[in-house]
Amino acid sequence: MAGPYRNSDFKVNTYFKRFPDQLEAARKAGYGVWVNEVRKLNNCFYARKLQGDVSIREIFRAVWPSFKKRHAERLGRPGLVACVEKFIGCHDFANGYLYYECPKCGDFYMVGFSCHSRICPSCGKKYRDARSAKVSAKCLEVPHRQFVFTIPAQLRTFFRLHRKPMLDALFASVSESFRLLLRKHAPKAYRREGRKLGFVCFLHTFGRDLKWHPHIHALVAERWMGKDGALHKLDFFSFDFLRLAFMNELFARVYAFCKAELPTGERRAMWLLMKDLREKYPKGYYVYGPKFSNERTTTRDITELTHYIARYASHPAISERRIESFDPKTMVVRWFYDPHEDDDVGDETEKKGRQYVEESAEEFVKKLLIHVPDKGFQQIRYYGFYSNKCKVEPQTGLLFSPSQLARMLDDNTWAKGLIKAFGYDPTLCKCGAQMRVNYELSDMKGEYG
Repeated sequence: MAGPYRNSDFKVNTYFKRFPDQLEAARKAGYGVWVNEVRKLNNCFYARKLQGDVSIREIFRAVWPSFKKRHAERLGRPGLVACVEKFIGCHDFANGYLYYECPKCGDFYMVGFSCHSRICPSCGKKYRDARSAKVSAKCLEVPHRQFVFTIPAQLRTFFRLHRKPMLDALFASVSESFRLLLRKHAPKAYRREGRKLGFVCFLHTFGRDLKWHPHIHALVAERWMGKDGALHKLDFFSFDFLRLAFMNELFARVYAFCKAELPTGERRAMWLLMKDLREKYPKGYYVYGPKFSNERTTTRDITELTHYIARYASHPAISERRIESFDPKTMVVRWFYDPHEDDDVGDETEKKGRQYVEESAEEFVKKLLIHVPDKGFQQIRYYGFYSNKCKVEPQTGLLFSPSQLARMLDDNTWAKGLIKAFGYDPTLCKCGAQMRVNYELSDMKGEYG
């Protein structure tokens, strides 16, 4: 029975066979309880370790003490050190835990508190699902489209050196580009009717190769709204105009920052760079947003789309499944990625193929730290009639019902997450009873409690 869950091929994943008495008790309670117990055993920390799974936390725990001493000058960004150290202590019982107890047989299950760190894969998934539910709660029952706005590679280093103001400028440039597009569509009506688009912007800072690559994904409703709240169809977007508008808006903000904050020499160098970039990209910067073949109005489509976009705005730069090995003796990490260039190549012989990287754990940690957002920095932002600042209520109904939204939030709990990912309920006892939290035996005074 392999099924869709990890470590569920009971002919290959045989760690559970080490616990015959435990499984016999589960079998007496029913086949479903037995399967739940097998999956619970096969996915415990030690079982995954034996199968070669590598956790990012394991790498950080090995590297962090010496890394922190050697690179103190690199760790000054707001909240970065605290973020990493909370992550290292995620689910550590020393930081607090909940004690689940079976009311029938007295068996127990303990779970350490989450760190809620933005670098943690486990907490990042919860954050993603929560943000996805929040975005979904805003979506109106109209078609939506995804746009991507990318800066030229020559500006990436500058965006790293001046991280917050430049990323804010990137968000503002995308927002202003859409506003200018709508104004160009009908200048007089735009002012008279107070037309607004509705869109949500998600910042992604990395590519599959972990390099610093800031870009914006925008979820855009194919409607504009007037002062009366009525929505009107808008499904044609001029990419020629958007590309140039985005380039001009971005350049204006970058140069304004240089004039206000940088010495004359650096300002002059940026002016010359922007002049070269205008000549190199006469049609503007990369903006991508194809119309879907079907109208994206179903709850399933929007859910999948928001999950996909939100994932990269609230998740570590690499999935742990892409880490092949970590040797704590040599401190070498081996991981892989599939190049974007292969995505649209049909002929397998012309593809670059999967790329493998073998590097020191310290270099690997450096790459991940680049993508940890500053404390308080919002990587998902709402604009137009999706913004909380909009005082006009759209006349079109919401895409999701209150019960659907409640189900999304309920699915984001710790136990439901394990059920979806690994196919087992951690609170289902081997005797078939449901465990309950015993607060007297729980440690609510830990750092994360």
